[in-house]
Amino acid sequence: MASSGCWYCNRCCNPVLPELITRCRPLLGTFVEVTVAATHADAVTGAFAEIERVHRLMSFHEADSDLGKLRRAPAGSVVKLDPATVFVLTEALRLHRESGGLFDVTVGRQLVEAGFLPLCETHNADSFRGTCADITIVDDQRVTLGAKMLIDLGGIAKGYATDSAIGYLQRAGAPMGLVNAGGDLRLFGERQWPVHLRDGDGEMRETILAQDCALASSANALERRQIGTREWSPHIGADGQPVLTQGRVTVIADSCMLADAMTKIALVDRTLAAQMLGARGTVLPPLPPLPSQTQAAA
Repeated sequence: MASSGCWYCNRCCNPVLPELITRCRPLLGTFVEVTVAATHADAVTGAFAEIERVHRLMSFHEADSDLGKLRRAPAGSVVKLDPATVFVLTEALRLHRESGGLFDVTVGRQLVEAGFLPLCETHNADSFRGTCADITIVDDQRVTLGAKMLIDLGGIAKGYATDSAIGYLQRAGAPMGLVNAGGDLRLFGERQWPVHLRDGDGEMRETILAQDCALASSANALERRQIGTREWSPHIGADGQPVLTQGRVTVIADSCMLADAMTKIALVDRTLAAQMLGARGTVLPPLPPLPSQTQAAA
């Protein structure tokens, strides 16, 4: 699933805070940046290792990932997975229930058919018609699928990977740090970070100061595909139909996994997303329409 970006400015709002270093690598289908106090530069390697681990486990594209195992498993069989994958899948199922199906990780078939995901080794995506109701979590390492399905964790795993990297930096004793996975951000420490929010049309019109939180944004105005007479986006709603929106949603939460997933719900229903977040976060209000948009609407 695609996201519009949250992009931070590596400029200190308090000059007495420690110097920072930033490293960047291509992972999770995007570019991932890890920023940390220069005194703890050695921790960057371990933070990237955490992200690489999540990439190996939860990539839709990799045949030997846990998602590849689930694609190949016969319906009804018990599949052993890494506990991290089971944890993310469990959270995804909870969000699916609480959102009335607005958050759904079993829409891989639709995303393949619309060209947003590769066919991989499945050959015939149409035969993968299982839903979240067909998933049973047996324990923290085993899952049963009652029907064949294509699971895509792209709307939640990137946030989980960001949280995992932040956790490593904190365990290493870093006083502050930030992980930016293609616009999904989490940051910690005393520093306030200026974060620029990219709108659905690609322009950046809003900047906020963030501290000790996670942020994620989603939009799809620039990510559409025409299939026959139908326009598709990488966001699929509760009825299996594409969600088409011109605007951007941004969620601030206490974990990046939650912020990442909640943007997909907020694209359809901001009020529901805010209710589900409760004390754990907020959905930023939309910007007022541009003058050109107001005139067009009039």
